[in-house]
Amino acid sequence: MKKPFKSTLGVTLLEVMLVLAIAAMIVVMSVRYYQSANQNSQANTFVEQIGAITAGVENLTQGTGDYTNKASLATLTNFVPANMLTQVPWGGGATYAATASGYTFTAATAASANLCALFTQKLVSDNHYTVTCSVVTYSGNK
Repeated sequence: MKKPFKSTLGVTLLEVMLVLAIAAMIVVMSVRYYQSANQNSQANTFVEQIGAITAGVENLTQGTGDYTNKASLATLTNFVPANMLTQVPWGGGATYAATASGYTFTAATAASANLCALFTQKLVSDNHYTVTCSVVTYSGNK
């Protein structure tokens, strides 16, 4: 009499490789999503930061156009938290300087190209701003 074929317990190499491939795809997609979400968050925070600085500057000048005297760094810190004037969301320092027609905000650490594109797109819709990747210039006279 023939003995029936006994099935063996365990998984095949093909099954293990398939599970690992699926897990690797999930990890890669998660990392990409996290990076994209992080960049969007940083761009939104930066746009809000520029908006707060602009609101403080306009509050100080109140339509007089005297940006150099009334919107200095020392007086602006009464309206805007100091860390907004000295830091950027992606890390690194920043400088604020009042100009004759507004202000210039310069990031000491340049943002990535994708991040630059995100916040530039949001800021240039207002014609008061001139934006390069690391410098935002506001002109209240436009």
